[in-house]
Amino acid sequence: MISLSATSYDPSGAIILDAFIANPYDAERRGSVTATLDGGVSVYDTGYSVADQTIKSSVKYPTRASLETIKYLISYYSQVIVCCEIGAYLGIPSMTINKDTLNLSIRLVSRLDS
Repeated sequence: MISLSATSYDPSGAIILDAFIANPYDAERRGSVTATLDGGVSVYDTGYSVADQTIKSSVKYPTRASLETIKYLISYYSQVIVCCEIGAYLGIPSMTINKDTLNLSIRLVSRLDS
């Protein structure tokens, strides 16, 4: 289950989707690797942050009401509260629709449950 809700009271700003995160434990460290003139590399590592993760999910045959609610949240809120199997987060959602499938992508900003 995934729930999306507005960050302030809004009777129209909440939805629960019967879906799961496709990539719940993806992780990546911030940094870069640069080639040096001597044939080696210079590694710049700035660590790990929740904000480096984008979670993805898909819903087959979404209802029109679901699509309208998600579009409403995306249109009127720069960030939403996201609750799913990996925790509660503040995130920036986006969606695409491909034939009969809703593809939901949420860029995590911060963790709310720790």
